Amino acid sequence: MKSGIKSTLVGLIILLITLAAIGIGIKIRQKRAAELSGMPPPEPAPWALHVANATKGDLIRGFPTLAEVSASQEITLRAQVAGTVLKMGPREGIQVHAGEFLARIDVRELLENRASLEAQLKAAKAEVQRTRDEYHRQQDLKRKGLTSDEALQARRTAWVAAREKVNSLKRQISALNVRIGYGDVQAPVEAVVAARLAEPGDAVQPGTKLYRLNAESAARLKVTLPQEILSRVHPGTKIVIRHGKQERTIELDRIFPAVDARALGSAEADLDTLPFHLPSGSRISAMAILKSARNALTVPHRALANTGTGKAWLFAVRDGKLHKIPVEVLLEGNKRVAIHGDVKPGESVVVAHRSVLLQLHDGDTVVVEPAT
Repeated sequence: MKSGIKSTLVGLIILLITLAAIGIGIKIRQKRAAELSGMPPPEPAPWALHVANATKGDLIRGFPTLAEVSASQEITLRAQVAGTVLKMGPREGIQVHAGEFLARIDVRELLENRASLEAQLKAAKAEVQRTRDEYHRQQDLKRKGLTSDEALQARRTAWVAAREKVNSLKRQISALNVRIGYGDVQAPVEAVVAARLAEPGDAVQPGTKLYRLNAESAARLKVTLPQEILSRVHPGTKIVIRHGKQERTIELDRIFPAVDARALGSAEADLDTLPFHLPSGSRISAMAILKSARNALTVPHRALANTGTGKAWLFAVRDGKLHKIPVEVLLEGNKRVAIHGDVKPGESVVVAHRSVLLQLHDGDTVVVEPAT
């Protein structure tokens, strides 16, 4: 009997000690939790990122090609459009001046084509107005919740398509105007007629020889371009030629729209002297400038982030923090991009892979390193 009471007392003592230990543990845990709750949260670790400077400068986009330079002592003028020769100019031995009339080719068919395109352009402009009004109406309905996103997007797509059609027709008319201009053949430089190779009434095709002139101009540059690029250049288009570390910019004087079996055409420029003291017949690297941005703010390609919707942004580093800045892309070059936005020349911008840029946030702290 006494042993049973003793066992019970021992069990109660153990239970009391266990409960006391649990209580003490709970109080200690509560005290530590209170201490932790009163502590400030840890500072987030700063991003370690590369940066580069935004700079002011000229940015170009062009088509690389080869240019051939040659001494231009004899010039062969060829028809650039098909048609019937209506009138021819002076015969052999006559001195002609730059811009003087030499031949006229019938281009009535091209004029009719232009009239048709101009009528289409007028209708296309009206379609742009209609689709734009419809798109704006859909925007108003969308704000009122009376239409769907799909309907709004369909109206916007129709508006964009109508504008593209107008631009396409304008380009076609511009190209046709160039071809119509080839109906009147003029002397490119002061020269003496060496041979008159066609007569009024002759049917000519692009490439048919019309005149051979002996000229005193010192040199001629010729570039060969694909048909797609050829349609985008015109007299006055700049060509940058390079030889070693030397560089020179010239303007094209003539475009020859006729293409060969490889769909290649050519363009020429008259020069005062052979460039870089090269011998006649030399080939040098050249770049046809298709678009340029002068004195524009530029950043590296890897500084820009975008979502594929036409919106782009970058992160400028100011006082050790990131600032997200929306920008408009003006022109993309080989290594840099011309932009318009709230960025100052010389300011540091983050350069990183797009996946990294998409993880950054406005106000994040940053440790910067020079771009490699």
